[in-house]
Amino acid sequence: MAMRQKRFLTILGASLLAACASTPPRDPSTPIAGWGESKASAIEVCKPEGQRAYLDQLVCSDGSSPAYRRVGSFGSRNEVPKNLTKEQEADLLQALFTGRALRPGEKDHHIVDGYELSCGQSKRMVYMDMYHCNSAPPKQAPAGFTLRPKVGAQVGTQPASTGAEAAPSRAAIGG
Repeated sequence: MAMRQKRFLTILGASLLAACASTPPRDPSTPIAGWGESKASAIEVCKPEGQRAYLDQLVCSDGSSPAYRRVGSFGSRNEVPKNLTKEQEADLLQALFTGRALRPGEKDHHIVDGYELSCGQSKRMVYMDMYHCNSAPPKQAPAGFTLRPKVGAQVGTQPASTGAEAAPSRAAIGG
């Protein structure tokens, strides 16, 4: 029996390794379906400045920059459990207000902001969590958008031309 289990585990492990090895790495420039479209899938950035910097990098499907405005706060990213002990409540508040990095497996209860993005006549809401200062800025865009490279992000490279360089400054409506 032990020999049979060992063989099964060996085959299972080899299969899992093969599956992982055959999965190509995800292209960071590929938009992620559903990303930023709900509180639970909020785009993680650092502070309001990080929200605006990220939104300024977005490019609409027609190559233009979206206009955006902050609609407001939409509450906790995940429902806060009821009947927390005083210690659990204090830990949750500390995580919310001090910027403490989430522990592995810890649910994210940060407050999420909503931004309305406008590309021409098309409008949609994107949700952002600005309490992730211990993570690198996102390198992906929500579905329907791409990201413009950050100016000065890499020495010796120039951001792609959008044809909007001669236009007045960003079309941000408030952010």
